[in-house]
Amino acid sequence: TGVGHRRCTALCAPTMPTEPSSSPAAAPAPATVAWADPARRSAFERWLAPLASTRGLALETLRPASADASFRRYLRIDAGKGSSLIVMDAPPPQEDVRPFVEIAQLMQQAQLHGPQVLAADVERGFLLLTDLGRTLYLDAFADASPQQADALMRDAIGALVRWQCRVPGAALPPYDEAMLRRELQLFPDWCVAREYGVTWGERE
Repeated sequence: TGVGHRRCTALCAPTMPTEPSSSPAAAPAPATVAWADPARRSAFERWLAPLASTRGLALETLRPASADASFRRYLRIDAGKGSSLIVMDAPPPQEDVRPFVEIAQLMQQAQLHGPQVLAADVERGFLLLTDLGRTLYLDAFADASPQQADALMRDAIGALVRWQCRVPGAALPPYDEAMLRRELQLFPDWCVAREYGVTWGERE
């Protein structure tokens, strides 16, 4: 999959170690990245600045990567030798990155291909992640030959089976009616209303 990571909702998560907070003067984020809140932009720049040297980040290359059905957004940044990393911007109190960190750890423990959390400021909602690439699984599937499509589908099914077998159910919240209704509500809220500007009434 690409960077459009699906929202995950675990009930609790361990505290992630953060990169050192002491740093040189923060470099301003490129103009290609818009910030509605100047204070949050300043906090982001202070957090990202020390990572430039420890992770080899080219701050001037920071650019939008993708967003999902939440208040989160993802930024891509070059990290040298043709590689790149992903920065998640998840503003509290609308978003809590701790469930994302928890699920990422579970995926690593289950030996599944998922984003690795390289640095985190869980209080402010900033994460530095490995980049899963620009090609979405659906796009690869659509362009594949029948044999390749079969292999991709088998890989996906295999990953689901490994998840079910290797991740303890107690580590995840119950997928109850309330959660199901919240997930279903994403369609009219984020697709119909936000993307298409249409408001559904009771009939729809």
